[in-house]
Amino acid sequence: MKRLKQIPFRALAVTAAVCFAATLQGQSLYHVDVDYHYNLGLSEKFMGTRLSPNDYEMGGHSLRLTVRYDFAPRWSAGLGAGLDRYTDPDYNTLPVFATVRYSVLPCLPQAYAYADLGYAVKAGDYNKGLMGGIGIGYTRMFARHFGLNFQVGYQLKRFEDIPLVVYFPDSGETSYSEKSSTRHSLSLGIGVTF
Repeated sequence: MKRLKQIPFRALAVTAAVCFAATLQGQSLYHVDVDYHYNLGLSEKFMGTRLSPNDYEMGGHSLRLTVRYDFAPRWSAGLGAGLDRYTDPDYNTLPVFATVRYSVLPCLPQAYAYADLGYAVKAGDYNKGLMGGIGIGYTRMFARHFGLNFQVGYQLKRFEDIPLVVYFPDSGETSYSEKSSTRHSLSLGIGVTF
């Protein structure tokens, strides 16, 4: 089991290295983003009950790798993958997603609006489920293939197949079922762009 948990981290690192090398040799139309996001939980609905930050801390950490292509002066789109860890209640996910960016202000092309849509795949202890997000960002390029990226946005995350075990002490029986949950979060991100 320990080896299974290390595979996604190794795969993400190898993919980042390959994309970084390809980007340095490629055109400036291709970009690779490596971002860290803190996801501040706003609310979560689980089994008909709404959980709030008053009930739980509802934090989350996300590491994302995205490969994008600028197909127009103000439009960029690409594919990404990541490793997400949500706390209190605890979930792990492996999201795969598509992203679109649009430079809203022609006078400030570094600022953009973005939208992500994807699905977290089931692997080992990782939960599956739909994910999406919208927000704004700003990229400050220091060289042709190096810059810093900042994002603030809203994230919606669905966690499926959450195991729920209930023990009945009177009868000594155990009931097992799988439930789902939906979390709304404020996402704050920082990263590098190549």
